[in-house]
Amino acid sequence: MKAPTSEQLTSLLAVIALIPNHAIRYIALGLLLAAATLCKIHLQSPSMQLSRLEVSLNHTEEYIQETMVEVPRSYSKLTEQMRRLLEVAKTGSHIKCRVLRSETKAFNWKGLRSLSQDIAERMTRFRSLCNEIGECIRCVKDIRTAVELILEAERQRKLAGDLMETQSTFAII
Repeated sequence: MKAPTSEQLTSLLAVIALIPNHAIRYIALGLLLAAATLCKIHLQSPSMQLSRLEVSLNHTEEYIQETMVEVPRSYSKLTEQMRRLLEVAKTGSHIKCRVLRSETKAFNWKGLRSLSQDIAERMTRFRSLCNEIGECIRCVKDIRTAVELILEAERQRKLAGDLMETQSTFAII
């Protein structure tokens, strides 16, 4: 599920504004608000964040492998980044196991007091899971940035070599 774009939301609000009956307009606006809230909750859920993390991990792994082929001189640096990426993938796997275990547990129905404590514990775990997943996503971004810097440094080295070669060619002429 993708987040709605601002153009889509603007067009929906424009359509709602064209409804002549005030009651129906406010009902439609309420439904739109409820749908937007549910969409935001769904997009912020740990399972969606984990799927984004997995996609980011896969793209970054492919990028590192492509860079290893393109820049064989920096193989050791790229191998270190791949190791870091695998550590993040392992952490993501542990988080996914925790999410799957928590989804299989049912609420404790031993009374309203224990239910409210159970909800508070679940919300605390939810926040900590989201924070951990967010940290993993930031680590993947840092790894990708490090790989891009390695690639750019190699490009600069090649450009500097080409520049020196061109200057020496002009010096001979």
